[in-house]
Amino acid sequence: MTNKAPQKAKRPCLVNSCKDYATNQGYCDNHQDKIKKKDRERGTAHQRGYDAKWTKARDAFLDQHPLCVECSKKDYINPATVVDHIIPHKGDKVLFWDETNWQPLCETHHNIKTATEDRGSWSPVAKQVKANLDSKNEFKVSDRLLVATEYAQESLMCDDKTVFTVIEVHDKTVFVQDDEGNGGRLHHSHFKAVPV
Repeated sequence: MTNKAPQKAKRPCLVNSCKDYATNQGYCDNHQDKIKKKDRERGTAHQRGYDAKWTKARDAFLDQHPLCVECSKKDYINPATVVDHIIPHKGDKVLFWDETNWQPLCETHHNIKTATEDRGSWSPVAKQVKANLDSKNEFKVSDRLLVATEYAQESLMCDDKTVFTVIEVHDKTVFVQDDEGNGGRLHHSHFKAVPV
């Protein structure tokens, strides 16, 4: 008898009316066409602003910040290969070029962040949500929060009654998780404190 490795819990398909479980990129086998549709709506890298000007700026930033910040937090030395937008820009050019919104990440940590927060997509024609960048982050680790915006509900795949706990605080972003371990990192202005 062989021991099987533990398997990850299955997640429901991202199509709200579907009762099947996701098999690839959040969708069940019957809804794989949604992935292609998202890719078409997302546009090319160039349409999203990742052009020659970006390549030059990215390379200069990585020269100045050569190590992954997430690996460094765990006392690992790992080269950064990606310049990540801390707050996803969603097509906002000011936020896109704001270097205080950039951080150096290795590919692994960038993929984790994209999967948990950004969901890896935005559409150039999608509704833009602007965080209040000048607001002060009053949240601290262990605070209990509710989402305050539709963007947060979509990003975290939750409703406005789901309670999250703050796991980490980094300047104006908070990393939150619900009781089942689902969560992500978003700008603090997407949350509100649970009423006492």
